[in-house]
Amino acid sequence: KAATAAKSATQVATGVGAAAAAGSMTKGKDGVAGKESPNPSFDPSVQLGAMPPLGYFDPAGFCKKGDENGFRNLRAAEIKHGRVAMMAALGGIVQHFVKFPGFEAVPTGLSAVSTAPGTYGFVALFLAAGALELGPWSENPSKEPGNFGDPVGLNQYTEGPSGKA
Repeated sequence: KAATAAKSATQVATGVGAAAAAGSMTKGKDGVAGKESPNPSFDPSVQLGAMPPLGYFDPAGFCKKGDENGFRNLRAAEIKHGRVAMMAALGGIVQHFVKFPGFEAVPTGLSAVSTAPGTYGFVALFLAAGALELGPWSENPSKEPGNFGDPVGLNQYTEGPSGKA
């Protein structure tokens, strides 16, 4: 049973790694910011999120002054990883209690990926996420990173704290 779980974990990790690699190849040389030249007046320490008590926190020095493109790429990745983590946490709990029709025999946990029809469900989710990533969930250089507006038309969209739509 431990070998099956390890095999499932390896397959999931390989799938996630492949998805991340494929996603990074679709952004082009400009990334999500869409700006080729540096902006000398850009200062990451005054951007939204740098607030007391920590202030601006970049101990490894990833965000340089003037590198708006790099900052936007890192900000978009941070937001996306947070959203994926929240969905994964929710999915880890819900999948234990809710079974879709046709998937009643699929075990819960990581072993679902290596058991048919759980494998088919994983492939379907992987393809759907890829299509959404390349289509409606693409970053727009004219908006803040992670801002997709009101894509479903629920009319519940408000401007962010920075005042930008």
